[in-house]
Amino acid sequence: MGAGCYGEIVLQDRRIAYAVTDRELRVMQVGGRLDIFPGGAASWLGAALPDLVPELVGSEEALQQVLDGSRPRVRIPWVNYDGPGGETLYFNLVALPHADTGGRVSGIVYVIQDVTEIGVLEQRLMQHRNDLRMLERTLREQNVRLSAANTELLRLDEVKSAFVSIAAHELRTPLSSISGYVEMLLDGDAGELTQRQHEYLSIIESSAERLLGITRDLLDLARIESGRLELSLQPTDLLALLETLVMEQAPQLEGRSQRVVVHAAPGVPLALVDRQRTAQVIGNLISNASKYAAPGTTIDIAVGGCGRDRLPAGCGGGPGVGRHPRGGGPPVRPFMRGASAAHRRARRGPGALHCEAAGRTARRADLAGEQAGRGIDLLHHLPCRRGDGGVGRLRKLRPIPHSAS
Repeated sequence: MGAGCYGEIVLQDRRIAYAVTDRELRVMQVGGRLDIFPGGAASWLGAALPDLVPELVGSEEALQQVLDGSRPRVRIPWVNYDGPGGETLYFNLVALPHADTGGRVSGIVYVIQDVTEIGVLEQRLMQHRNDLRMLERTLREQNVRLSAANTELLRLDEVKSAFVSIAAHELRTPLSSISGYVEMLLDGDAGELTQRQHEYLSIIESSAERLLGITRDLLDLARIESGRLELSLQPTDLLALLETLVMEQAPQLEGRSQRVVVHAAPGVPLALVDRQRTAQVIGNLISNASKYAAPGTTIDIAVGGCGRDRLPAGCGGGPGVGRHPRGGGPPVRPFMRGASAAHRRARRGPGALHCEAAGRTARRADLAGEQAGRGIDLLHHLPCRRGDGGVGRLRKLRPIPHSAS
């Protein structure tokens, strides 16, 4: 088998055809994969190459440069034709100089290669690139809009925090005056009071104190959201603090026939916390446990060491609202407040925000256990004084008894 036969095999496999022209660009010979010639190979013999290949129209000067030897080739890639079945076919076209035995350029070898398979892949790749560019542009535009929205939200948040702070300060000033004058009246500085007058003034005093508490909460919220809440850490007897908080909430607990039992592990160390903020956090947790536990239930509080420099205080209620069985300990989310389990909405109250803001003091608050019909076990971690080997005083608190009703 001669070299020409091997070359023909390669041309057939690679779907390549060729046409040889004279210097006047008239086709003298054709070969290779003849079925890829548009119109059939027989019609090409004797015809002018530019008439057969419309893509070469306008390239006559470049073809002449090839004939003159001043240009190595003319290449036109990815020319597409319609196939017999309506499909798109892709071809690469190349015009090369053809020299005679004396080395003089005697014509042009026009090569046409069917690259439909590669062309289809190239078209898909190009489409994917265009789609990616569009997605990138859309993403950039969305990022710009998101950045603008975040900036506006930050501005509105600052305006809201400033409004809350100013409103709380403006409310606290007249309320302090009202409380002061009511206290003077109750002390008899303006004369003796009748029983009814004393009763009315006591109601005013209680309401004013409640409003002052609300303004303090508003100021705390403003400080928390602006990151200006300062904590004064000091060694604190957590059991003594718990005893005080339980006694403060005795009326609420007795009204619901509930009792609180504190379980203290041996050798509980002093907690390194801000006493006032920790009292707010634990007080809110006990209050919520009382509100959402059924009347007549027992609220258990367990205190004990749990590892290096940490002290947990756990609070769990009896059969309460509960939600669904869940294992593990996810961080506490905004509490649900409402008149009943069927009418609730998420609300982030001062207790929840104090838990979050005291992050430098309270490592985290976890839902240690949550089960429908049983209630929630809340685990609140507090740091203990480093190197404290269980100095804290141990007290066994007496349960608050059920009310006589």
